[in-house]
Amino acid sequence: MTTKRTLAFLLLAAALPLLFFIGRFAFTFELLGSGVRSTHHGWLGPTPRNPGNCAVDIGKVNSWECSDISVFTQHRLGCDLWLRIFGYAEA
Repeated sequence: MTTKRTLAFLLLAAALPLLFFIGRFAFTFELLGSGVRSTHHGWLGPTPRNPGNCAVDIGKVNSWECSDISVFTQHRLGCDLWLRIFGYAEA
């Protein structure tokens, strides 16, 4: 019985950071929204929630008009994965 509890604890300890990462990414970005492209940095990721005047709708995608791309760099792994899943970046 003790080994089952230990295994359950280890699985929970491994799953919590992953769930936190996914939740934080989903809370920060519009996951089913348009992709964002910058003229200087290329594809950045999904459109952040409440982007202000930084995200400009240019058709099927958004253009990032601000120099601050920290929201994308903080979530680089999630943004790269999102771009690949939705076909904006090649694998």
